[in-house]
Amino acid sequence: MIAEHYLKRWQGAGLIDDAAVERISAWEATHRRPIWLWALSGTGALAIGLGVVAMVAANWEDIPAAVKLSGAMLLTGLVAAFVFVAWLRDRAWPREIGALLLFGLVIASIALIGQVYQLQSEPWQALLTWLALCTPFLALLTFTRLVGTLWFAAAVLTWFSASETLEPLIRTLGSASARGHFFHVLFYLPACLMILVAVVRGLWPPAEKQGELMLKLALAGLTGAVSMTVITIDSRLIDQVAPVEIWLGAVATALAAMALWFGGGEMQRRHTLPLLGVSFGTWAVALLLAHPWNPDGGLEDTITFEAIIGLLFILYWSAIGWLAARTGQRILFGLAFTVIGLRLLVLYFQAIGGLTATGFGLIGGGLLCLALSWLGWRLTQRLARGTPP
Repeated sequence: MIAEHYLKRWQGAGLIDDAAVERISAWEATHRRPIWLWALSGTGALAIGLGVVAMVAANWEDIPAAVKLSGAMLLTGLVAAFVFVAWLRDRAWPREIGALLLFGLVIASIALIGQVYQLQSEPWQALLTWLALCTPFLALLTFTRLVGTLWFAAAVLTWFSASETLEPLIRTLGSASARGHFFHVLFYLPACLMILVAVVRGLWPPAEKQGELMLKLALAGLTGAVSMTVITIDSRLIDQVAPVEIWLGAVATALAAMALWFGGGEMQRRHTLPLLGVSFGTWAVALLLAHPWNPDGGLEDTITFEAIIGLLFILYWSAIGWLAARTGQRILFGLAFTVIGLRLLVLYFQAIGGLTATGFGLIGGGLLCLALSWLGWRLTQRLARGTPP
C-alpha cells in the first residue's frame, strides 16, 4: 500500500511512466513477504518462550544450583557451537543471530553465577567482564549494524554504570575545590572514545558499514554531551571546574581527531573533524564560563549569564546546521534549526517574565515559531536544490 501510494505520486509528478509503474508493481508483488505469517509465527515462538520462562521461574527455588549452572553452560555451549557451524558454512544471518543470542546468554550466565554464589560485586564489574568476554568473538564474527548498535549500547551502559567509581577518580585528579556534578566529563569522554572505536572498527572492510553507524552514534553522543554540558551549566549544576578536567577532554578529543585523520577517508574527515573541533571548543568555553561566574550574583548577573549561555548554545547548533548544509545532510540541518528555534523560544519566555505578560508572551512566542518555520522551510528548499543556505 505504501509503495502504491508513492508510485501514484511519482507518476502524477511525471517522474515515471506507466510502463515503469507496472514493472515496479510486478516486482513488489513477486517479492512481497507475508508479514502476517511472520507476525503469527513470532507470536507463537514468543508464547512458547514465555511459557518455558514461567515454568522455570515458578520452580526456580527448588532447582539445585548445580542444575542451574549446568543448564546455563549447556545452552551457552550449544549456541556457541551453532555460531561456529554458521561461520564455517558462511551463513551470515544465522551467524549474526546466533552471536547475538550468545551475547545475551553470557551476561545471563554471569548474573546466574553471581546469584548462586552470592557474589557481592558492583554491576559495572559484571558488565565489564561481559564485554571483555564477548567483544573478541563479536568483532570477528558479526558485521551487521544491529549487532554493532547493541554492542555500542552495552559499552555505554557499562561506562555509566561505573559513574560512581569514575567520579571520585576524576575528583582526585582535579582540585579539592571542585564541587558539583561531573556531567561534563562523564558524558564527553565516552563519546570521544567511541569515535576512536568506531574508526578502528571501520578499517576492516567487512565491518565498514558497522563502523560507519557506530561513528554516527558516537557523534550524536558527542553533540548530546556538549548540549548537556551547556544545559547543566545554565542550571548551576557545575560550579567549579578544575583545569585537569578540560585537559582530559582535550586529550580525548585529540585521540578521536588522530583516529579520524589517519583512519578515516577524505569525506569522513571533511564531515567529522570540523564537528569534533566545534564541539570541543563549545564544551571548553562553557566550562571556562562556569568557573569565574558568580552564581550568587544579583538579578542582572543572572540575566546576563543566561543570555551568554543561551547564545553559546545557539552558536553551537548554528555551526552544526552550517556543517550539515555544506555536506547536504537535510535531516541534521532540520534538527539543528528546530533546536535553535526551541532555544530561542525558551530565551524569549525567560526574557518577558511575569504572569501579566503571559498572554502577549504566548502570542509573541507563536508568531516567533511561525516565522522560524517559514524561514526553515525556505532554507530547506534551497538545500534540496543543492544551494547552500
